[in-house]
Amino acid sequence: MQKQIELVAHRNCNRNCMFSKSTEYALRATIYIAIKSSEENKVGIQEIAEGIGAPKAFVAKVLQQLTKKEKSIIVSMPGRSGGFYITEEQKKKSIYSVIEAMDETNVITDCVLGLPHCSDEHPCSMHKTYKGIKIELLNMFKQKSINDIVNSKDRLIPINLTYPK
Repeated sequence: MQKQIELVAHRNCNRNCMFSKSTEYALRATIYIAIKSSEENKVGIQEIAEGIGAPKAFVAKVLQQLTKKEKSIIVSMPGRSGGFYITEEQKKKSIYSVIEAMDETNVITDCVLGLPHCSDEHPCSMHKTYKGIKIELLNMFKQKSINDIVNSKDRLIPINLTYPK
């Protein structure tokens, strides 16, 4: 018997998303590639885009950022039998590394009100409350690996795959 994992409906990010669409798609694409690919079986942009419910052109731009050498989260192989895959070593990287590759760590680390000079010495009205939450978020994203998400018993992940039960 097979269990269908349904694509999680994309929320209206003008209201309640933590990350940009780019980072959200980067996280989804990384998980998709980690589940569906290997060095021998690469996945193409079209398949990834369909699997995560994102526009192909948008996914292509996101994948470019994830394959940059200095922050490489996934591997890109050009050519006819090319595509994308993720190594076992890369699967050990933290979810934070994906957020970092997308240059969006400021969403977690900056002032919750967006004030440029907010600090422990000059706190905004939300600083003390958010500081504890920020530490918890950072710990969660830094401690959770790509493999942890892929191997999670919680199968509600934001991609369209069929799993054996």
